[in-house]
Amino acid sequence: MTNCTAQPALAQQRANTIDQGRSPAALRALVLGTDGRGADRAWEYMNEIKGLTSLRGIAALAVVMQHFSSTAQQHASVTIPSLVPHGYVAVDFFFVLSGYIMCYTYLRAFDRDGWKACAPFLKKRVIRLLPLNVFVTFALLGLGLLSVALFGRNMFFGDIRVPFDVLTNLFMLQGLGIGKNLNGPSWSVSAEFIAYLLFPLLIAGAFSRRKAVWVACAVLALWGLLSVALVNPRLGLGSEDPVFGGLRCLSEFTLGMFSYRVAQTAGGARWLSQDRWAALAIAACLLLLLVRIDLLVALTFPFVVATVGQNRARVGAWLAQPWLYFLGNISYSLYLIHNAFRTPELELLKALHPLPLGGPAALVFAFLASLSVIPFAWLTYRWVEQPSREFLRRRASVHAAA
Repeated sequence: MTNCTAQPALAQQRANTIDQGRSPAALRALVLGTDGRGADRAWEYMNEIKGLTSLRGIAALAVVMQHFSSTAQQHASVTIPSLVPHGYVAVDFFFVLSGYIMCYTYLRAFDRDGWKACAPFLKKRVIRLLPLNVFVTFALLGLGLLSVALFGRNMFFGDIRVPFDVLTNLFMLQGLGIGKNLNGPSWSVSAEFIAYLLFPLLIAGAFSRRKAVWVACAVLALWGLLSVALVNPRLGLGSEDPVFGGLRCLSEFTLGMFSYRVAQTAGGARWLSQDRWAALAIAACLLLLLVRIDLLVALTFPFVVATVGQNRARVGAWLAQPWLYFLGNISYSLYLIHNAFRTPELELLKALHPLPLGGPAALVFAFLASLSVIPFAWLTYRWVEQPSREFLRRRASVHAAA
């Protein structure tokens, strides 16, 4: 889950120059923003791509709605469809988007400083992700103790090994198969951090001067995603195996990096910025979601991210609507806290309506329960995410100055 930033003028300037017969070394320097002709100054004017922020919010809400559809099924008299069929593939969108945005935001620093850029990069990622994860972990522990005291059972995460499982969750190791995960959705944040650790190596592969190297890197990314899909029915990507989860994340993160590389070429910038290609990529993604073949859906995500990332016309303007952009801003909170609401809201429903719900009523419950998390996500964004991030950034700046 990342902030979405961009620098369109610089990207177009690089792209227009790339196709003019430059050497591989010059091409790489231009793509990475180290051409020595004012690129440093241009990077100071990075603007947020609100369309990608909004898509991140839509993806987070898709996960929430799929989960609450499963919750509603537990108190339904008939089988109900999911509000978002195969909504879990929104996590795959997060991975692709993250690879694209990490390149957009940090590629120049790595090219300029090499391995020295690793520590600042990882520090910023920890500041972005860890505080809310710590807050949610402690909140779940408190809620678990409260539910035991009131109802005689822990309705949030069951039995755990203290302090081992608590520590693995605090340090985001739960998605790697280490310890019990107290908060189901957080596995993807844990897996994504592995991609951050490998980011310098992925840069060396995806942006290599040698064609054989970056082609091999792209093939490996596709092979990794295919390997996950082939072990599941209908080329599915949902898997509880931490090894396959990590491979899924790493492959899609790399594909997101390649979508950024393509978007910075002259041809890529020219074509991808057009409304028709953005609309076509989004339409293809939605159509394949109805077909419910996860691998095909995931393969559309690099095109969706690249086209929306480059679009400055009607598609980008529509996605930048305030309510969608708001959803994107609170998306990390929405994604990380929603699981804690599922069981309490289901128990409340059973208390108010002991008889199982019919199909339409169950779907209405799933929809309203999904929306009910949004105000709480805004509160955690406003009072946990933002203040902790600003505090830790100030501390990091003071430490760096000292």
